[in-house]
Order: sequence, then structure tokens, then C-alpha cells
Amino acid sequence: MRVGVVRVAVVSPQEVVMRGLTTMLADFPDRVVVTALPSVRSKAPGVDVILYDTLGLHLTDGSELTHILEETDAKVLIFSRDMRPDLRAKAYSLGAPAWVSMSVHAGELVRAIELTAAGETLGERDDRLGMVAGLTTREVEVLALITQGLSNKDIAEKLVVSVNTLKSHIRQAYRKIEVNTRSQAVSWAITHGFAPPDENSVESGASVGARMVTDTVSTEQSG
Repeated sequence: MRVGVVRVAVVSPQEVVMRGLTTMLADFPDRVVVTALPSVRSKAPGVDVILYDTLGLHLTDGSELTHILEETDAKVLIFSRDMRPDLRAKAYSLGAPAWVSMSVHAGELVRAIELTAAGETLGERDDRLGMVAGLTTREVEVLALITQGLSNKDIAEKLVVSVNTLKSHIRQAYRKIEVNTRSQAVSWAITHGFAPPDENSVESGASVGARMVTDTVSTEQSG
């Protein structure tokens, strides 16, 4: 059931996700149009569907999503990170009616938005990380650990593989997701549903950032 052009607002604490979704949806101007909210706590006037990134539930107490669900007339579609099913469960506990994985294709996302706008159920979906790019389970694990800010040495130890084997996995993963540097890989991973670095991890945000820069150079040099 088509409902005409759906007006969509994206709510995410990460600018890279906002930009990625806006660019993705811009390819379907006859079906969806992205509109900005005056503020997260607004009444969302003129918005049909709010696409809410579950990372917001990791960084806040959930009152933001509660406001969107209870104080706006927009339908809500949860944009779920596959590696954080706990956040999706929290969204459901607050009353969110439907979710879509960050790993879906653009066309699938648009279809989910249309179904949500029409008040229809989305049905069961497969949200295996990396499926959209054809990544193997090992490559998914490697990208996930890179995204968490771990060095090649740490990742190799955690996965019980040699550094040379790890570099082979990294090269294959980079080829599949069409990136060349570690920072590009992290950006791709976060946009496609991998959990961002945990603020409560043993490494500070500053050390993660510094390690990303260092490993970008070493990975590029190693191919």
C-alpha cells in the first residue's frame, strides 16, 4: 500500500548517521522526503515518520524517545544497530512499535518507512550484520573490533589469529565495503549498524581516536 510521499525526520546523536540516511533517502524523492525537526522535543509538525537511532538510548535515559512516542503525531520506526539488540529491546519496552536494521538496503528502508506510515506491520526481518556487503562472520568480527578502537595486535589476540592472517581479513573486508582506510571503515561500520565505541570501555575516547589514526597508517602501509 503506497501512501504518497512520506515526510521523514531522522533522529540520531551521530552526525555521520544523519548524513548517511539523508543521502540514502535522497535517491527516492518520489517516495520519501527528509525534513528536519525544529528540536528533538518538538511536536514534529508535518512529519509522518520519525526514524529513531537506538544509539540515543545508550546515551540518554530514554525520555527523548518517550517524548517522540507520546507527544508527537508521527509514526515511529526504530533504526536498530544489530550489535545492540538490548537497545532495541529497550525501545520496545518504551512503546516503539517497529524496527528496521541498519544493514538493510536503501530500497528496503524506504519500503519499511512506507509501511510504517501506512500503519502496517513490517513482519520478520533478517538483520545479520554485514549481509548487505557479503561479509563473512570473521570479517564482521574484525570490523566490529576495529570500530571499537582495538589495535591489530589486540584484535589478533582476541580472535586467536596471527597478525598476518588478520591483515588478510582486513584487506578482504575493506574490498567488500569499498574503503581504503581504517577511518573510512569505521565510518562505514557505524553507518551500517555496528556498535560505536563504548564510552565505558577501558580506553578513553581520546586514546581510541589516537589509535585509529596510528592504525590507519599501519594498515594502509600493510595493504
